Amino acid sequence: MPTPCSRPPSGRVRPWLAPLAAVTAAASLSGCAQTGDPQSAGRTPAASAPARLWQEPSQPPSTSPQTAEPAPDPLPGVPQVPSGDLRHASWINIVKAQAAVGVTMNHALPFDQDTTRRINRCTADRRHDRQCPLRAPQYRDLTGDGKDELIVGIEGPRDVTVWAFKSTGGRVVRILDTFARPLSVEVSGRNVILREPSGSAGYEQRTVYSWDEREQTMGVRSTEYDRLRPTASEAPTPSAPPKAAR
Repeated sequence: MPTPCSRPPSGRVRPWLAPLAAVTAAASLSGCAQTGDPQSAGRTPAASAPARLWQEPSQPPSTSPQTAEPAPDPLPGVPQVPSGDLRHASWINIVKAQAAVGVTMNHALPFDQDTTRRINRCTADRRHDRQCPLRAPQYRDLTGDGKDELIVGIEGPRDVTVWAFKSTGGRVVRILDTFARPLSVEVSGRNVILREPSGSAGYEQRTVYSWDEREQTMGVRSTEYDRLRPTASEAPTPSAPPKAAR
């Protein structure tokens, strides 16, 4: 524990001691502080610039500027939509045309051939077609242009395929192509959210797709893990109210 500063002697000081007393008092005032007063922590080390460990060779400048990816191709075999409102287009024909492109171009579709055949047999009135794997169409503004895009779900043997289409210059373009075993498919604002089981017990994977203006597609914005939300069947049953005492 630091010793308290000694006070300067009181009373008269002999003439030959006056210079020495003055020096002692000055040292006491400069080197000792009262209780609670801030004290110096010493000199602050001077800041230094980063030190380079190795000399790297110079890199040539980029020869070509970065360019945007080409926009998705318009879907062939679908009539144009001059108004840009996909509600005025046949959503089933759009899905059938997209499935046909996958077959013709030998692209790997996320569902099997039997699902493709059942898609081709679908009719507009899904209530009387139990074999149709298409879910009811949904319309949401995913790009922020004030017009609703078309969102469709296709039930395959194991997964659900989610496609989204928009109208660009009257032509129909697919902007989302993904599949999962979803716990739920949601839209929040202009985001499409897929929740599916994760490899960790008690958690679900949440993938968010958002419109990318540069790529002109719905890209993955984030993938996170959340605790599993209870389903309706798992919700606790409310207990009966207590009986009134007689």
